[in-house]
Amino acid sequence: MRTLQLVLFTLLLSGCAQQVHTTKSPLADGNRLPSTSAINHVSQQIANELVRQNDALRANQPLLVATPVLLADLNQTNAVGLQLQEGLTAAMHDHQFSLVDINVGENIRVTPQGDFLLTRNWKQLPTGIAVEHVLVSTMSMSSEGMVINARVVNITNNRVVSASQASFGLEQLPGYLRASEQVVSQDGLLYRDSGMGEKEVRVIGGLK
Repeated sequence: MRTLQLVLFTLLLSGCAQQVHTTKSPLADGNRLPSTSAINHVSQQIANELVRQNDALRANQPLLVATPVLLADLNQTNAVGLQLQEGLTAAMHDHQFSLVDINVGENIRVTPQGDFLLTRNWKQLPTGIAVEHVLVSTMSMSSEGMVINARVVNITNNRVVSASQASFGLEQLPGYLRASEQVVSQDGLLYRDSGMGEKEVRVIGGLK
């Protein structure tokens, strides 16, 4: 009986030791923030700089946050830009600015899949939104990460009332950016580099 108790005790200690050994520390992957927290952190940094540089926009004046676009093509965005727009909206509201959401439709659409109010269909959006200030942003990629330039513009005279520039590396946006592959495709041709990460970073997500 005593022998059986010793065996069970040994097995219990072994299981506990293995559990402690295999439990992964939340910091074991390089002290990185979770991807959603990382975008929120980036957004807050940009918002803080915009507030510090602001010389004209008052908190009670309506402000619209536009979707960040690629510096090389102002008609294109990516997964980072879409999420960054949401983060900047929350961050500027946290600074007590009066935010306008342009994606709110005129009517709620009741469907079998759910009840929807937000839309990107311009035909379903209201006209004549009274807003003079817009937060616009551009994104450019390098081999090391991403540079984001943001500014608040008075669209009645195109005057920049606040501006911010920030750069973020791969480790600061986990889940959104990854290093380039050794073999990359460009203009229908394949190019091989001497190693990974020599071309501009790639955005993880459905949009390019």
